[in-house]
This record gives sequence, structure tokens and C-alpha cells, in this order.
Amino acid sequence: MQGSAKCAECGDRTRRPRPSATAQGYGREHRDRFRDGVLTRDPSCVCTEIAHGHAAPCGAPSEHADHWPRSKRELRELDWDEHNPSYGRGLCHPCHSKETARHQPAGWNDTPPF
Repeated sequence: MQGSAKCAECGDRTRRPRPSATAQGYGREHRDRFRDGVLTRDPSCVCTEIAHGHAAPCGAPSEHADHWPRSKRELRELDWDEHNPSYGRGLCHPCHSKETARHQPAGWNDTPPF
């Protein structure tokens, strides 16, 4: 792939079509109830994973409302309210990215090692 570190095959895999954020359940109710509720409660990152290279808790400004300890998918399967802020935590961008990569592998992270 021109201008990318990925080969054409890997690039094609990472560019697969995805539903819109709203179609995935991240619409108005998510923003108004879940995201706003979590970030109001947790203005600083509450991540305690010291493997991320920070103190416990992290303490950086929260930017993401992360579904935790159950994923949004698990909440739906249990028929629990996925927009309830009590099922979330505020994370900074680096911590959210690391947690997402660990729990929802995709692209290069989704392929088994050689």
C-alpha cells in the first residue's frame, strides 16, 4: 500500500466497511446518558492497570466513557441497560486505546502469531 506500513492484504482487512456509530448503538442516548454521566462522575482517568506505565489510578483527564466491567455487547446479551453510567468508567485516550486493543482485537492484532 502506497504511503503505509501495511501490505495491501492487511490494508484491505483494516478498511472493511463498518456500520455508523449510531447504528452500533452510540447515538444520542449513549452521548446524553452514558458518556455525559460517566465523564461527569469520572473527570480523571480511573485506570488502575499499572502495566500501562502510570500510577494507579492514572489520573489524566478522562476523554472516553468505557463500558466496564462488562462490555457493551455483554450488557446487551444480558438485556441490561447499556446506557446506564454505572456500567462505565472514565479513561484517558491512551488507556482507552490500550484497553480496547487488549479486549477487542482487530486488524493486525486479530491475526494469530506466526
